[in-house]
Amino acid sequence: MNSYEMRKALEEAGFKMPCQLHQVIVARFADDQLVIDFDNFVRCLVRLETLFRIFKQLDPEDTGMIQLDLLSVSQQLPSPYS
Repeated sequence: MNSYEMRKALEEAGFKMPCQLHQVIVARFADDQLVIDFDNFVRCLVRLETLFRIFKQLDPEDTGMIQLDLLSVSQQLPSPYS
């Protein structure tokens, strides 16, 4: 799929995002011809789903904004050594 088709597919999947973010996603998951294969599309969806879910947990009042500091974030993440 090309970058336009990817944008439409992401919107239909419920991911509304600014154009700049879409450009970053395309740069990360597309090839040199701006084509995204199925595997990369699925990878993108999984990552977006995870990021959106975490953001919503950190924004319980649905303001669209979160404030983070490194210490509190590091305390909430699972330890790779446990």
